[in-house]
Amino acid sequence: MAPPRPPDRFPAGPRYRSYLLFGMGSALMLPLGFELLCALWALASGDAAWREFQAGLRHPLRIAGHAVAGVWLTWVALRFFRLFPKTQPFRLGPFRRPPDWLLVGGLYGVFAAASLALGLWLAGRIGGLG
Repeated sequence: MAPPRPPDRFPAGPRYRSYLLFGMGSALMLPLGFELLCALWALASGDAAWREFQAGLRHPLRIAGHAVAGVWLTWVALRFFRLFPKTQPFRLGPFRRPPDWLLVGGLYGVFAAASLALGLWLAGRIGGLG
């Protein structure tokens, strides 16, 4: 049996950087998951606890953390959209699958529209929030 050895050009290869960034994102998501649990706890604890939690969200470090998480989640989503055509069958009954560029472009478009709608909703421009 041959002794173990690292893959070629590890860790300087361009793909490894992408894989490491993807994996390190879970370290970013863990504190945000705990923050979500704290938000639920504050909601269940009454108005004063919820207002205190909301006031804590205005801290610049938390805002920066959420901005970084938003960028990372967008990168992950777009990365998965590029993989989508590879997972689809070439035929579904009598219908052929659309071209890869159309599938990926459609997913990008839906993602952009959903992001815009969510942003407008959170800003209170649509849906009566705020």
